[in-house]
Parts: sequence; structure tokens; C-alpha cells
Amino acid sequence: MSELYYAPWQWKHLGHGVRIYEHCTILKPEMIAIGDFARIDARCRLEGGEGLTIGDNCHVGSGSALNVGGGELSFGSHSGCSVNVVIATGNPDYSYLKISAAEEPEDCHVIKRRTTIGEYVVIFGGAIICPGVTIGNGAIIGAGAVVTKDVPAWAIVAGCPAKVIGWRVCSSLGADEGAHQI
Repeated sequence: MSELYYAPWQWKHLGHGVRIYEHCTILKPEMIAIGDFARIDARCRLEGGEGLTIGDNCHVGSGSALNVGGGELSFGSHSGCSVNVVIATGNPDYSYLKISAAEEPEDCHVIKRRTTIGEYVVIFGGAIICPGVTIGNGAIIGAGAVVTKDVPAWAIVAGCPAKVIGWRVCSSLGADEGAHQI
């Protein structure tokens, strides 16, 4: 684990026991809140954008990029993503001819959205979560899935575009706590 390049007061919030491993890129830490005991693996990219909140006990796998596009991302407590996951919150406005981020600022037209990952969500490697999507509590996102629409709580989705292929049943949760019953 490497030293943080930002002092704790430069973050919006930095919880107790947070582990951030080497070679991470962190943009706008003043817009990033990370909950207690979260773990950010090596070579991740965290973009503060209009706000990035990572809940308690979350895991972000190596090479993942969170808040791509500069919108707002909420990543619920006890959730995790595997390696090379992209969670986007913005995209170019395609009604303009110039869509490159390298254009002059007055020619950059980005549509920024809020993307929400619920609690107890599992996102497997290589998945892409598109801007503006909400993933419900307890959902599972399959490896390589491209999530373009909201995912219901406790759903298991896979594919491109992602579709519901099953439902998660969690033996540690009762029906009154929201576990989907088959």
C-alpha cells in the first residue's frame, strides 16, 4: 500500500481504516467521500466530478474507473466490483459535432447524470455501467455485462445489453429485509 498523496482534510470524507493501494489516480478528492473500511485496489481511477460517495466496507477491484464522465456516483455500502469495471456518469452530447474531451472548454458539451449502485451489489470483472443507471440493492452484474438500463433489486443480469437472467436469494436475509424469494 502506498501513501496517500492527499492529506485527509483534502477529501470530502475519508473514513476509518480506508485502504488505497498504489498507482491510483484520484481527481477532485474534495468531491470524494469514502466510508469506513473501504478498499481501493491498485491502478483504480476515482473521479470526484459532481460527487463520488463510496460506502462503508466497499471494495473496488484493480484497474476499475469510478465516476467516468464527471457526474455524480453513489456506491452503496457492502458492495464491490471486480477488476476493470467502468462506472460512468456522463457522456458527450452527440447533438454537437465536436465530442472530444480534447476540444476547447466552450466546445465540450457533456451530459452529466447520477448513477447509483445500491447496497450489497456485486459487479464482476469488465462490466460497464452506463450513465444514469440505478442498480438496486443486492443485484449481481455478470462479467463483461453492459448495463444500459436500471437493474431491479436482487436481480442477476448479464450480457450486452444486460438482461435479467435470474434472481439472487440470500440465505442470511429474511423476506422482511428485502431478499427476493423465488
